[in-house]
Amino acid sequence: MKSLVAALLCVFVLDATSPAEETLSLKELISKVRPSVVTIRVQGRDGENLGIGTGFIIDEQGLVATNFHVINEGRRFSVETFDGDKLKVLAVEASDRTSDLALIRVAFPGGIDLPALPLAKAVDPEQGTRVAAFGNPLGFKDSVVDGIVSAVREVQGRSMIQLAMPIEPGNSGGPLVDRSGRVLGIINMKSAIDDNLGFAIPIGQLVSLRQSPNPVSIDRWVRLGKINSQTWSPIMGANWQQRGGLLSARGMGKGFGGRSLCLAKQKVPRLPFEVAVSVKLDDESGAAGLAFYSDGDNKHYGFYPSNGQLRLTCFKGPSVYSWEILQDVPSDHYLPQQWNRLRVRLDVDSIECYVNDHLVITSTDSQLTDGSVGLAKFRNTNPDFRGFAIGQDLKANPLSKATRDWFSKLDQRDLLPSEISDDELAELGKSSETAARELIRRAAQLEKETKQLRQLADEVKRAKVLAKLTRLFADDEVKGDRLLDATLLVAGLDNSEIDINHYHQRIDTMASEIRETLDDDADSDAKITALNSYLFLQNGFHGGRSEYYHPANSHLNRVIDDREGLPITLSILYMELGRRIGLTIKGVGLPGHFVVRHEPVDGEANQQLIDVYEGGKLMSLDDARLRVMQHAGRRVQASDLESQSDQQIVNRVLSNLMGIATRSEDLESMLRYLDASLAINPDAVDFRIMRAQLRGVTGRKSRGMADVDYLLKTDLTGIDIQRLMQLRSAIENH
Repeated sequence: MKSLVAALLCVFVLDATSPAEETLSLKELISKVRPSVVTIRVQGRDGENLGIGTGFIIDEQGLVATNFHVINEGRRFSVETFDGDKLKVLAVEASDRTSDLALIRVAFPGGIDLPALPLAKAVDPEQGTRVAAFGNPLGFKDSVVDGIVSAVREVQGRSMIQLAMPIEPGNSGGPLVDRSGRVLGIINMKSAIDDNLGFAIPIGQLVSLRQSPNPVSIDRWVRLGKINSQTWSPIMGANWQQRGGLLSARGMGKGFGGRSLCLAKQKVPRLPFEVAVSVKLDDESGAAGLAFYSDGDNKHYGFYPSNGQLRLTCFKGPSVYSWEILQDVPSDHYLPQQWNRLRVRLDVDSIECYVNDHLVITSTDSQLTDGSVGLAKFRNTNPDFRGFAIGQDLKANPLSKATRDWFSKLDQRDLLPSEISDDELAELGKSSETAARELIRRAAQLEKETKQLRQLADEVKRAKVLAKLTRLFADDEVKGDRLLDATLLVAGLDNSEIDINHYHQRIDTMASEIRETLDDDADSDAKITALNSYLFLQNGFHGGRSEYYHPANSHLNRVIDDREGLPITLSILYMELGRRIGLTIKGVGLPGHFVVRHEPVDGEANQQLIDVYEGGKLMSLDDARLRVMQHAGRRVQASDLESQSDQQIVNRVLSNLMGIATRSEDLESMLRYLDASLAINPDAVDFRIMRAQLRGVTGRKSRGMADVDYLLKTDLTGIDIQRLMQLRSAIENH
């Protein structure tokens, strides 16, 4: 399901785009920016190359911007220009782990000024702005990727620019520039959702860091956070750091799957014994935890959380083909993105694995029986560890009877958390970590139940709407108000308080006001003139441009109330008013832009295309051809100019809403629109597969599997049965 959101983004596209003004061609842009982009190579303990990243010059006197994680705290690194010249690293001028930014002070041989990139103003770029990312993805130097700004959103508590372009390791730290070559942001990470989505840090955060330097000379920098080599032995790369009792691993390991180990040099006791550590992951799609029975190379066991599950694996070699996942289980006692205590008890004939002192895995596997113990990390997560210990019995002190009694009263609702006394608080404090973890676990469970109840309440409210949509399109019989009813019902998916009868009356009143201006013998031209005058001149209806992607532009009730909308919703209103004053007006779905066509009665003028979004402007066939070429890059086809049915028009409204929800990764809204799409198109295989996936990832397992079962039982040509069975299994085990 990794590419779900991006796949939907490719399917559901808005009616038109708002391209940013381009001042340079891509070739000119590359020529301007590339001389200011540098390559950063980080060295390991023995001088080996640990990784490659990107930076860019922002001051001609020698200031390079990059990500904090690129330079890896405590490691030596080199900086070289795009043509291979080495720059002497003098200091880390400023750094901020939280914002993942760093400024490096460098010097160029001979004192020649460096070509600096201009920085854009510290304002968020507009959605749809064309941008380019420069970097060294996967170690390939001097790469450029072209794309657009999808959105500016909060990610893990900080503002980020979301990009519709592929981002890979090595792009990190590179400049994100607009078509005039100004830096809008710093490439930061690829999306965990899809390879074709990435993120960048807005330039304003770099400007703030530059105003508050905290310089550290390069000689002192390489000593920061250095791990104690008398206690620990890191292998397979990654940057293992130590600050007091906290150990952390940053960057990808060199082992397959980003694997890296940090083995304790402490002597392992005789069996039975235990090893334990508390771990917190910043990214639950990664993995980190305990390693034991390690040969100091590729063989060892691992017990760790991965994607919210607890996993025990036997690693018997360097590649995934020699790894054996012994067990992979869910546990309500694991707390995502919190500190979790992992403990493994080893005996002659058993391995017992605990999370937060609850047994989750028991194994009798005995492929490995001796070796070192320590820590392991995989993939892109940057874990923190604390409280590592080896001993005969490491289980936490049990809760006292008084504390257990307090939790029992809490379960039975005999007391509320707000009613705790000072004495009870002091009693819980005697086992503070265990008691606090139990409270966090219960809070997480209640939050999950609350979320599920809210989801159910929303679904109950829209069940009636979906039933009405189903009835409207149950047969092909033309019904006068079907398009109007269906479009308002779609708006009701997002606002259950809509009074559909009220908007019927509003449109009837509007049509009556137009008819009052017409002569009894008014022809079609006079009626169109009156309709255009009423909507665009007298009442100010217009195309929504400043907030084109706002959902309200696709809600017909809001279009009527706010007098602003998308081409398709304005066209629906135009068609409904036209029908009420005696005009035959059909919708025409040009690629990327919806228009209407007036179909006159016999003896009058020829059919005429009308662009409602442009205030009722008449559109020639040449205009239509140009629109198609600009949006689709091809010649107009006969099908582009065909009248669309009510069903096709409502599907297009839903597609617009789906595109907006997909861009913002609003899974609940995406589900609403898929529910409506399937109410209208029950045999749409792609929609049902998408809904099954979304139901699975949002905790609606039984209904997600029901969607798959529906397809398995339906005799539809072209269905990939094996793919469906894999999807069903993924939903069941999610």
